[in-house]
Amino acid sequence: MSLEQPPPGHRASDQDRERAAAVIQEAHSDGRLDFEELDERLTQIYSAKTQLELRTATADLVPVAQGGAAEVTIRAKHSAQKREGAWTVPERVTALPEHSSLRLDFTDAVVRWPEIHVEARPKHSSILMIVPEGWSVDLDQIDMVGSSASNKAGTPKPGGVRLHITGEARYSSITVRHPRKRHWWWPWYRK
Repeated sequence: MSLEQPPPGHRASDQDRERAAAVIQEAHSDGRLDFEELDERLTQIYSAKTQLELRTATADLVPVAQGGAAEVTIRAKHSAQKREGAWTVPERVTALPEHSSLRLDFTDAVVRWPEIHVEARPKHSSILMIVPEGWSVDLDQIDMVGSSASNKAGTPKPGGVRLHITGEARYSSITVRHPRKRHWWWPWYRK
């Protein structure tokens, strides 16, 4: 990507619109935009004719530096959110799902911290965290109101990452487990 930005009056290309949409989607996935704002801004971006229109849609959203964030807030309302694959895990995660499901899969994630803190505050929601073998999990500091929390992860190994979960669950479930093993006779078995 060129460091020089085209003049604001120049026509926007499909590639310019895709770059702007990626900024909007990143802002939504880390909790800076809700679903209404996401939809509104994507409509604005895909109907933009000029560079100025694209810049207007993304002006208040600076992309988060890759691997630089030490904290992220994930909000979800009446939706399903996921973090999976090779996502970069910050040191602190705040999870705020309401009437939603949230899946945090740490299996293939880039983890640079010996300890990860997750503050979970689900309301009428479910949070599933999938951790690699050897991680230690602490679920003891969650206030439960009509909720359940279960740690199905196996025995921790020395030097493994520690996942420390705190917060308050209201009429929700929090589950931590290892990835499910794939069966040779059922190749499409999900994690």
